[in-house]
This record gives sequence, structure tokens and C-alpha cells, in this order.
Amino acid sequence: MTSATYPVVVYGANGYTGRLVMEHLRDLSVPFIAAGRNREKLEAACKLVPGIENARYEIAVVENTADDLAKLFAGRKVVCNTVGPFMRFGSPVVEAALRAGVHYLDTSGEQHWVMKLRDEFSKDFAKAGLALIPSTACMYGLSEIGARYCLETPGVDTLDMTEVAQAVPTVASAQTILDAVRYSSCYLQDNELVRYPGIETCDIVTPSNRVLKASNWGGTSNPIWFAQDGRVRNCKMSVAMWNQELYKKELELERAYKVQFQWIPDNQLYGILDAMATAITPGTPPRERRQVHRSIDVCVGTGNNVMVKSTMIATGGYFTTGLIQAYAARRLVSETPRKVGFASPSEVFGHREIMGALQSYGYAAIKVEPLV
Repeated sequence: MTSATYPVVVYGANGYTGRLVMEHLRDLSVPFIAAGRNREKLEAACKLVPGIENARYEIAVVENTADDLAKLFAGRKVVCNTVGPFMRFGSPVVEAALRAGVHYLDTSGEQHWVMKLRDEFSKDFAKAGLALIPSTACMYGLSEIGARYCLETPGVDTLDMTEVAQAVPTVASAQTILDAVRYSSCYLQDNELVRYPGIETCDIVTPSNRVLKASNWGGTSNPIWFAQDGRVRNCKMSVAMWNQELYKKELELERAYKVQFQWIPDNQLYGILDAMATAITPGTPPRERRQVHRSIDVCVGTGNNVMVKSTMIATGGYFTTGLIQAYAARRLVSETPRKVGFASPSEVFGHREIMGALQSYGYAAIKVEPLV
């Protein structure tokens, strides 16, 4: 199995998101390795991928250790890591990617993991000429695109961002939501990352004038990206779900963690959190329906005398994640990334280019309008 034959590794290929990454890699004619810990689950997952009979792929069984993963990654170009929660399972994958000399993509939305990559791995990846790109996903790759359209207006220095999503979280996503409550998150205010005191809620108004309760939802990765951008002084994002019960569950867990759970060792706490996650999502959810699972991302960019607004509607958050991962992997197989080390998807691949890929599949559309 040479790099030229199978240059991309989809790690966690038997999961819900992994299947969608493979589906889009197949559609983009990119050969791949479907990797995970259980051959039977991998084989069953691959059979569910539409058009898999026309894909060029191999199955590889591997343990979640840096040594085993580095052996698998040797000679490849890119790893698409879909195995979360990333704070639990991600470090061996990143270490193996660095050791094997491959670019790293993941689907994380959790701020604490993104900051860990920035602080612990960025310099080594940059020195090796490798890209380290978390959040290559609907959360928060789409919202970042809208923000960068706003930044095309000279003078914009403040990004006020909101997202409304309709989704049934996967098992790993539900675990990630609960894990994130344990970590404080931040927003960008006057060039500094400021910690939230806890989960912050607010009311937002959708473009159709519905009022929904939103939360900081783990801070999102956008304040981290734009803290590195000299044009941006302030960046804050709130996320609402059409299913308003999800934010209530988030608040309930925060209270439970502060009162009951914070003193419990991780090896015991993970079992409790996973049981709570199962109550949210007991198993793999059904495949998304594009007529149902839609999201709206709005960014208002302001400066001293300018104001601009981007509005993006997208369909199928997990579909868009599969496409963004596959598109990014294809680019990295074929070209030298425009930025190495820790970087956002739009920094490496271009926000307009990613938007073009989404539009070509009918997954998203965007409108940018000056308000002042």
C-alpha cells in the first residue's frame, strides 16, 4: 500500500462522520485507507457508503496508540481524524501524524482541543512543513467562511457571529458536548482572549424573526483563529439549536458537574458522562435529510464606520463535514499548503475556494451585504 496508491487515511472510518468522509473521497476520486480498531465494524460501515464499489480503498485495523498509528501513516499524505472526543483520543493521532510526516485534519469544534493543538503541536508541525488543521467541519468551518467574507471589507475589526442548527448529534458529538462543560471557554475582546465565567446564554433572532435561546457552546474555534489575525480586535459567537432542549441539557450538565462531578477522577467520570451522552443519542442517528437538517450562519462585521453582514444557509451538517474533509484532503494530496503548522481551514485552502466546493454540491449558499 504505497502513498501514491492510498494517500489518505480516514481514522474512525466506521463512525457516522467517517462514512461521510469516505463517501465524498470516493466522489472526488481520492483513494483512501479506512482505519479503525474493529475490522467487522469497518467492513460493515464501508458497505453502507453509497458507490463504495467504485472507490479505491483498503481497510486497516489499528490501535489508538502513537506507535501503531505512525506505522499506518508512514508514506501517506493526510490523515482525516474523526475519532472524538478529541481530548480523550486525539493526542496519539496527532503525535503519529507528526512522526510519520503527514498533514492532520480533524472535525473538532471544542475550543479546549483546538488550543491544545495550537500550544503543544503547532511549532513542530510548522518546522516539518506540515499542516495542522482542526475544525475542518461544519462546526466551525462554515461560520469561519462567513466571517472571512466580512473581513474583505476594509476597516472591519469586530465579528459578532451566530449559528442556528438542526441536527441530531452522533454518539461522539454528544460525548464531546458533555466533555466540553468541564473546560472553560473564551471569546476575543479588545485583542485578548477572555474567559467566560460559565455557560453564557442569550437570545438571538433568526432571519425569519424567530427568537431562540443560544449559548456560547464551548466558545467555538473562531475566537482562536481570529486572535491570530491582526485585523480583528473582537470576536464572539453564539450557537442555538432549533431543538431548544439541547441547550437546556447543556445547562443541566454544567450544574451537575459543578455540584456533583468535578471531584470525580477522569477514569470514573468518563463512564458517567458517556451514560448521559447515551441518554441524548443512544446510537448512530439515521442519515441526515437535506430538507430537514439545515443551518444558518450569520456574521456581522463592524468597524468605526463600516458594517457588513454575511448570511449562509447550509443543509446537512454532517454532509458538509464529509465534503470539507474530503476537499481538504484532496488539496493536501496534490499541492503544498499555503500555510503550515496550526491553521484554520480557510487560512490553508481559502474561504472562497471552500465555499465554491460547498456550492458545487448544493450544500450551501451565502449572501454578503453592506449595512453601512
